[in-house]
Amino acid sequence: MRTLNFRGKHKAGKPVLFSAAIAFACFLLAAFMPIQVFAAPNTGAISTSFKSIYNIIAAIVTSIGQLYLLWGVFEWATSLNSQDGTAQSMAFKRIAAGLIACMAPTIISMISY
Repeated sequence: MRTLNFRGKHKAGKPVLFSAAIAFACFLLAAFMPIQVFAAPNTGAISTSFKSIYNIIAAIVTSIGQLYLLWGVFEWATSLNSQDGTAQSMAFKRIAAGLIACMAPTIISMISY
């Protein structure tokens, strides 16, 4: 039975290390090789599906913004009876955040065009 001597006489780890380096180099070459792709000129189906997903996400964001706005208005109404100024400022922050969330789809469409 052969024992491993790491003092320089027996070099059992060199072929394994060399093979790993070659495999890694081949992986990098394959991963970063530029490939030309010919896309179809008609992308109507793709943009239609993305628009429907965008409309669903916009509806969810708008409805969450409306709930947040309603919560801020009710909190502002209850904070009018108290002397706590921080409750009123938090209510105004919730109202502003609710308005921004309600108008987010409109703001995004204005920025993108």
